[in-house]
Amino acid sequence: MAIRYTFKVYERLKREQHINTLFLSGKAFSVFPVRLIYTLVPRTGDALAPAQAGFSVPKKKFRSSVHRHRVRRLMVEAWRLHKHTLYPLIPADKQLHLFFIFTDNRMPDGYEPVKEAIVKGLNKLGVIMNPQAQNEHPETTIQT
Repeated sequence: MAIRYTFKVYERLKREQHINTLFLSGKAFSVFPVRLIYTLVPRTGDALAPAQAGFSVPKKKFRSSVHRHRVRRLMVEAWRLHKHTLYPLIPADKQLHLFFIFTDNRMPDGYEPVKEAIVKGLNKLGVIMNPQAQNEHPETTIQT
């Protein structure tokens, strides 16, 4: 079956309750220029995706909405193209809630720096979630 590189509505982290829980009890790490906040929650019956992701670019760092949206689109694109490598590492009875925050003060020089940060973050998250699987299956490491 072919992999579809989509980012559907049900894969977006939108509910205020989920976002609040993520920021209150989630764990975080940084891969410059992106900060990842994540938590595993029990999977409910209506959860269609193994992971839900949210994206943010602070207004304090980018006053222009055009620049904020540009950076957010770059992060969404990197997530959309590389999320499928993380999905097999998520337990079937859990759902991963992720939030990506752009932390640099400068506009990125194109797509590559953002993609590299997202890929490194997903690799690190894969190792955190399932350390023995990473040793047994090195092909799950995302290639840049």
